[in-house]
Amino acid sequence: TMYSLLCSFSRHRKLRLTIVESIQRHTQHHSIPLSWTMDKQAFLKVFTQLKEELIGDFQKLPGLSDALKEQLTTYYTQCLETTVPGGKMTRGLTVVRGVEVLKGRALTEQELFDASVLGWQVEWLQAFFLVADDIMDGSITRRGSPCWYKHAHVTQDNGINDALFLENLIYKSLRRHFKKHPSYVQLLELFIDTTHQTEVGQHIDTNVRCAVSVGA
Repeated sequence: TMYSLLCSFSRHRKLRLTIVESIQRHTQHHSIPLSWTMDKQAFLKVFTQLKEELIGDFQKLPGLSDALKEQLTTYYTQCLETTVPGGKMTRGLTVVRGVEVLKGRALTEQELFDASVLGWQVEWLQAFFLVADDIMDGSITRRGSPCWYKHAHVTQDNGINDALFLENLIYKSLRRHFKKHPSYVQLLELFIDTTHQTEVGQHIDTNVRCAVSVGA
C-alpha cells in the first residue's frame, strides 16, 4: 500500500523522492493538481492539536502533584516542538497527498484531517529515530541546532527516555484517532514492522561502523 511504501522507505532519501515523483506522475495522469492538498501551515495546525491532546494526557495521570504535572507539561511541550516538526515535513505531507491520489479526488475535511494525523505519525516515527540515532552516533547538531540530548536541561539519560516517549506517543495518537477505523490493526502492524526493520538496520549500521573502525 501507499502507507507501507511511505513508512518503510521514510529513511531513504532517493527512494522517498522516487515515491513522490510516482505520485506526481499518477496525479498528472488523473488530472489532479500537483500542489499539495494542504500547505505546511495547515499541516502544522494538526500537529498543534495532536501535541495539545498528548500533553493534556498528563493531567489524567493519577498520583501526580500539580507541580509535577506542570513540569512534565513544560518539558515535553518543548521536547515535541523541538524534535518533531523541525524538518521539511515531506514524509507527512506525502501521506496526505498519497491518500488523495489513492482516492482519485479531493479529500473531505474529515479525510484530510485523518490523513494529516497519519502523516504526523510518520513524522513522529522519524523524530523517535533521529533522537535515538543522535545519541548513538554522538552527534552534536541536528538541522543546524543542538541535538535534543545536547540541550543542557535534557542530558543523555533523559534523551534516551524521550526517544522512547516519542515512540509511545505514536500509538497513543493512533488509538485516539483510529481505534474505530477498520484498518486500525493494519496501521499498528505497519508501524510496528517499520520500527522493527529500522532498528535492525540501525544495529547493522552501528556494527558495520564498529567493525570498520576496529579493522582500521
